[in-house]
Amino acid sequence: MQYKYDVKKLPKSQLEIKVTIPANELEPFLNKAIENLSSQTKIDGFRPGKVPLEMLKKKVGEMKIYEEAAVLAVEKSYIEIAQKEKFEPLGSPKVDFEKLAPQNDFIYKATVDLMPAIKIGDLKSIKIKEKEINISAQDIEKVIEDLRKMRATEALESKKAEKGDKVEVDFDILRNNVSIDGGAQKKYPLIIGEGQFIPGFEDNLIGLEAGSDKEFELIFPEKYHNKNLAGKPAKFKVKMLAVYKRTLPELNDEFAKTLGAPTIAELKKQIEHNLEHEEHHKEEERVETELLNKLIDKSQVGEIPDTLINSEAAKMVQELQSNVAMQGLKFEDYLKHLNKTPDQLKLDFAPQAIKRIKAALITRTIFFNEKMEISEADTDKEIEAMSHYYQNNPDIIKSLKTPEYRDYIKNVIGNRKVMEYLKTLCVERPEKNSKIEHNH
Repeated sequence: MQYKYDVKKLPKSQLEIKVTIPANELEPFLNKAIENLSSQTKIDGFRPGKVPLEMLKKKVGEMKIYEEAAVLAVEKSYIEIAQKEKFEPLGSPKVDFEKLAPQNDFIYKATVDLMPAIKIGDLKSIKIKEKEINISAQDIEKVIEDLRKMRATEALESKKAEKGDKVEVDFDILRNNVSIDGGAQKKYPLIIGEGQFIPGFEDNLIGLEAGSDKEFELIFPEKYHNKNLAGKPAKFKVKMLAVYKRTLPELNDEFAKTLGAPTIAELKKQIEHNLEHEEHHKEEERVETELLNKLIDKSQVGEIPDTLINSEAAKMVQELQSNVAMQGLKFEDYLKHLNKTPDQLKLDFAPQAIKRIKAALITRTIFFNEKMEISEADTDKEIEAMSHYYQNNPDIIKSLKTPEYRDYIKNVIGNRKVMEYLKTLCVERPEKNSKIEHNH
């Protein structure tokens, strides 16, 4: 196939390719387009693929044939040019047909995002110390106390509310004697002393009996999530409806058995083990974040295409939307609370999106530089584990078998391999932690 082309570098790691394909070179693609369209077009009296050319032209139009041929010609020529020029595209190009007409040369322009140039920093200069994990007796006692509170029994009593009691209240929050939006609640349950409300609210409930009312003023904390209320005074009107005395279960082997442990001593061991792994997981996350941040600082990444930044920022908005939905909230209400549109949110996410893209590109470069590989067996093993986890959900099982999911899993395994490699080079582990099993 003969054609002429010009390559022009654009800002932000983009490339523009202008291609001219002579009219005679388009002939094989026209024949293929006729064959494809003939097999797809139903015309009475003719079998698919046996429709005469003139009849096909009348049915679909001559330009439809030329457009189909142009797509095939672009596909072949673009791949050849990419291989010849040795550029690494990010995704598919944006193609514009500049000239497409019967018996004329075909001219098209392709704009493509390129992999930015990446220079990895000196890995051996990155040093991170992993913190030693120590679980104290107080940490274990706190968990046990929380478990006791969760299993407390409650009895309705005619008494004054005390710290530790569960109460039900009606309340209203007013600013300038006007109820704030969402400030009124009916039959609201809370445990005095748990710190669910702003400082001072629960203390003002102590001493109230069922049926009694109270008004008091408090100032919202400076860092309160609702910016309209942060640092501002408000009046609270409260009516006590009910007071429940809470009795915590005794701390003995019987209590341990309700939690699946034979004895209190064994329960404490299990809690220590769980806390140790939880803290280790948090420390692993901290180390990985610090490692990537230092790697980004020490490496050089070329200009990132806008399309890639927009795509990553959109992905971050979707992730936030999923998190908000998991909390049982509507995304529209969440946006209203922030006083932002989805596009404004995307703009806010842009700096973080750039950081995520840099981390992904650097990780990918290290993977190839170190000639790492992902075996099909490893990929199968991961997919099998996920299939077992979701065995009762046929829709998810179906999605796990797609080529897209397989590519995603390979990417996850690749990132993990790079991270393990970086940790062996850059992370200094404490003696004690090195004995703990590492969960990745």
